[in-house]
Amino acid sequence: MLTFIVQPCFFETLFCPIASLLELNKRNTRVKKYLAHVVVILSATVLSAQGSPSFAADAKLTVPTSPSVPFGGAVKQSEASSGGNQASEQVQPLKEKHSGIALTLAGGGARGAAHIGVLKVLEAEGIRPDFIAGSSIGAMIGGLYAAGVPVKEIERLALSGELKKAYFPNNRKLQTALYFGPYFLARGLLIHPQIGLYSGESIAKFVAKHLPQGVTKLEDMPIPFAAAAVDLTTTKSVWLSKGSIADAIRASNSAPGFYRPVKVGEQVLVDGGVRTNLPTEIAEAQGAPAVVAVRLQAYLEKVDQKQYDTIMDYGDRVSSIFLSEIENKASDKANVLIEPKVAWMHMSSFDREKLKGAIEAGEIAARKALPKIRALQSEHVAATTAF
Repeated sequence: MLTFIVQPCFFETLFCPIASLLELNKRNTRVKKYLAHVVVILSATVLSAQGSPSFAADAKLTVPTSPSVPFGGAVKQSEASSGGNQASEQVQPLKEKHSGIALTLAGGGARGAAHIGVLKVLEAEGIRPDFIAGSSIGAMIGGLYAAGVPVKEIERLALSGELKKAYFPNNRKLQTALYFGPYFLARGLLIHPQIGLYSGESIAKFVAKHLPQGVTKLEDMPIPFAAAAVDLTTTKSVWLSKGSIADAIRASNSAPGFYRPVKVGEQVLVDGGVRTNLPTEIAEAQGAPAVVAVRLQAYLEKVDQKQYDTIMDYGDRVSSIFLSEIENKASDKANVLIEPKVAWMHMSSFDREKLKGAIEAGEIAARKALPKIRALQSEHVAATTAF
């Protein structure tokens, strides 16, 4: 999930009333002192509650600096894709290729509920991916499934509101009001406050809580899995495939503005959607015979201006265009594209009925793609039995 936030507007919303009172009461020292105390107390309360580090605590992940590390570590996309088949040589190929399918799941916030519908159809058809790669919400849904969480349980978590609570543990409007005012005040006092509305800890805790017993590390997952993230220090994409499942999914979902970056050694990781919203290159590097990619921003249509006349709607619209372009470039590496019609949803809208609509859209799109997937599987079977 990647949504931009125009911070100055929140600053004005919170502080203009206070500024007006100060202007009207320039001669009233008591009012000025009272309001100043309110702001300082509010700032101290929020900032102390967030903790002292500017970033999230070091995650239990392995992000090697060498691009030649085999699968089980991580490979930076821009290095791995610098030429030819270099990426495939740097990542160990899959040992088992039962279905011949590698599944990649795009980011897109609440629209990612469509991934649940796709997985339901594939499972009903007996198609079990040999490998799953996900970015942002794609890492959340794909990661839980690869870890062994039944798709029906993932659907329940989404529709019950538990998934929404993981992303937004507190009311967003209240959290915004409590964050940006103290943030700008702290910056004015040369203090380095936390970065992000939320810490992101709720995402990691949610994942850890619902993982099957005994499955906590990426390398232990029943279905091989990798989560896409971006390192702010190098600006490169990173493939997370070793270490804590919860921390990897948290890093891949750390949307700038909403969540604090996740620090891993010298690297600072944020949402994979910044550069790799549809991580087909990861799946390709695994050596899977066929890559099936699920896009979430494939059907952006013309809308009335009134539909993006608020900051959140505006950010959602701009982010959708941005993510759609990233997906377009990654689509070339997919053998089959599954494109649920979910662009009508806001990425931050986790309303139950809308989520149900997205799941249904995923099912429809997956069924439409089944003939192509079956054809690829037949080719895979023919190729493997020929030797």
